[in-house]
Amino acid sequence: MEESNEKRIGLGTGAVALAHGGQLRAAPLDTTYDVVAPENTAFSYRVGGPFLRALAFTIDLFIMGLYFLGTTIGAIYLVVRLGLVSDLVEDVMFCLIIFNLLFVFWFWNAIWEVCWSGRTLGKACCGLRVLSISGRAISAQQGVVRNIVRTVDLFLGPFVVLVMCANDRMARLGDLATGTVVVNERLQNRGLMKTSFDERLVATIAANIPENFTISESTFKALSLYVSRRLEISPNRRYEIASGFASVLARQCQFPYRVEPDAFLCAAYTRALKESEATR
Repeated sequence: MEESNEKRIGLGTGAVALAHGGQLRAAPLDTTYDVVAPENTAFSYRVGGPFLRALAFTIDLFIMGLYFLGTTIGAIYLVVRLGLVSDLVEDVMFCLIIFNLLFVFWFWNAIWEVCWSGRTLGKACCGLRVLSISGRAISAQQGVVRNIVRTVDLFLGPFVVLVMCANDRMARLGDLATGTVVVNERLQNRGLMKTSFDERLVATIAANIPENFTISESTFKALSLYVSRRLEISPNRRYEIASGFASVLARQCQFPYRVEPDAFLCAAYTRALKESEATR
């Protein structure tokens, strides 16, 4: 691709590429996953590898074990203390223990991931976070399914590493089934949307965006990645990146005013995020 048609801006552990003509071709980066929006804007970010994810799951497994042992021993102690020992109670206790085991293994991590922006205690310790490939936080359905499918991943044993290495986002079967990706936030130094911008200006711009304006999943993904990384880019580069993207979105929504491109993208992201949360 000609230099005039493509510009690449390094971001330490990732890169942002803008293509103003022709086909976008990103240079291959190890353990990265590309997000491409219809506006011909592409982002690459670092994904979590199998060994770091295994460490995170080991930490989670230890915590899950502590919870299971604590609740089981506590329940048994309570039954004995109250003198409720009988064949019926023993059968009920056995069923509750099995249910508790399934709850811990299938739903424990799912609850953490849905309620804590894609993190479990193990993932937080290792700087990992699970996201939908659209850039949004995972839904409850995605969280439950990906953790149930982990049973199949464990049966595969070391062969699950081959599955992860065979796709571009290092996804195990649970991630492939639910459309999720695990991101290494510690390497990328990014997490939730950073708020170092004029919030009053962004709110004013968002309020003037037409109510009937909607964006695609891939565009939302590109916006979320831009907003989360914008402070890692120098002001001049940030303006260069934001100008083309913002002009396309402004034309699509017929935005009536001329505003700073970076603020417009932050406003468009804020607006889209609120609409997404309202429809969930």
